[in-house]
Amino acid sequence: MFNAGPEYLRKMSNMVLDALLHALGESLASRPLNLADLQRIVEATKDSSDLDHFYRASYQQLERLQEEEKKRNIRTNAFGRLVVHPLSDLFEEGRLDRRVIGNFFFFIRSLFGDQVSEFAESCAQVAEELRAGDTQEGWDAFYADPRMKAIFYTVIARVVKAFRAFEVRRDWVLKIMQHDPTSVGLATNVFIEKEFDGEPLPFGNREFYTFFDSLVRPLRDLQGADKQLFIDTVGEAPAEVFGDFMVNLARYKPAD
Repeated sequence: MFNAGPEYLRKMSNMVLDALLHALGESLASRPLNLADLQRIVEATKDSSDLDHFYRASYQQLERLQEEEKKRNIRTNAFGRLVVHPLSDLFEEGRLDRRVIGNFFFFIRSLFGDQVSEFAESCAQVAEELRAGDTQEGWDAFYADPRMKAIFYTVIARVVKAFRAFEVRRDWVLKIMQHDPTSVGLATNVFIEKEFDGEPLPFGNREFYTFFDSLVRPLRDLQGADKQLFIDTVGEAPAEVFGDFMVNLARYKPAD
């Protein structure tokens, strides 16, 4: 609705103005207008029942545009929601700054390149499918879908494997995550570099540990069907992928 809504409002306003001009034209045909005449015509236009159908139809169209925008947001946000959903409570509690999400996506994009767009499209399709089924579980059903779990496992496993040289990668990630969100933009699955002109975000040792421990630890302890899905998707067991990473990460665990 960001573009379509304002354009429709402009179109609707123009139609009202056209109706007003028509009324003015009819009055001018009989005699010149003065300010009092103009005010009378404007007030009559405000209360005219002739426009009732127009307003009802316009309102219905705005509702349709709003619904379309909701669908568009689902498609745009589905992959992003999937990647960070284990961190939702941390953002809500203020333990992590939600603004770092865009920077984390930049990190993911640096690892996967154009494959991010493929992931996003797959996520959007599943989100649309679940939405069409009118599930009452909402995003929980999306996160629980095996297809989405497979994408999530793929992404997080690749992120962790990027930390083979742990300290070097950690220093780089800290710089990325500390950037003000104006430095990295996300537009419909495309990441755009921008000049950095903000203040560093709070993302030190404590935030680094909290972020990655919450993201990775649940996967290290996968059991049953989820563990097998991880093995089938990644080609290795969770302990093999995450073991060394968790040992290195433990060194940054806050004392309190």
